[in-house]
Amino acid sequence: MTAIALDERLDIRGPPEAAAATIPAGQTAVGLAGLRMRQLGASDLPAVERHLVQLGPLDRRARFLCYRPDAAIAAYVRRIDPSSTVLMGAFDPSDRMVGLAEAHPIDSPHTVEVAVSIDPPFRRCGLGQRLVARALAVAFDRGMQWAEFIFAPNNRALAGLVETLGGRIKAPGHALIDRSQIVWNARQPEARRRLVGEIGLIISTTKSNKENFACPRNTQ
Repeated sequence: MTAIALDERLDIRGPPEAAAATIPAGQTAVGLAGLRMRQLGASDLPAVERHLVQLGPLDRRARFLCYRPDAAIAAYVRRIDPSSTVLMGAFDPSDRMVGLAEAHPIDSPHTVEVAVSIDPPFRRCGLGQRLVARALAVAFDRGMQWAEFIFAPNNRALAGLVETLGGRIKAPGHALIDRSQIVWNARQPEARRRLVGEIGLIISTTKSNKENFACPRNTQ
């Protein structure tokens, strides 16, 4: 089994000017030092609901591909079963959830559908990428082979995140990550090295002589 830290303290720093470009007026970018990331269980579902309800109208459309009112989000969270769905959350020093990655099993065999949502001040600093990588690590460790992403065709941030993690854009708004290819396809050498630490152990049997990475050691 892959060793997944249940409570990891993050110290990710990104360029504040890049983060600020995606933050609504009146909000400011913040550093990511001090955030904690961990896998979530049933007792965390109220925090998941609070995080999703706090998304603005545009972010709700990006996350759910339609606008969902608070009651619909609450009903959605009630249907989540953390024993089968992988939930990975990031928390600020006040223990408020500021980022969430979800990997839901779907009808297609050995496949999860992945979604990610990040509070605006914490975007463009690698948090989304780290959360998704960890969620995939757990899902692949449970025997999943593919991770599917469904998103608005103009959501370039999510498309870039998928490609950076080694995924393929199959059609506008549809991407797939193959467990056996994720490390080798990762777009940036720096990302590849880090992903070996995230998920490389569980796919070591697929390793060829393409490249050898030193273990380990950030993009929504």
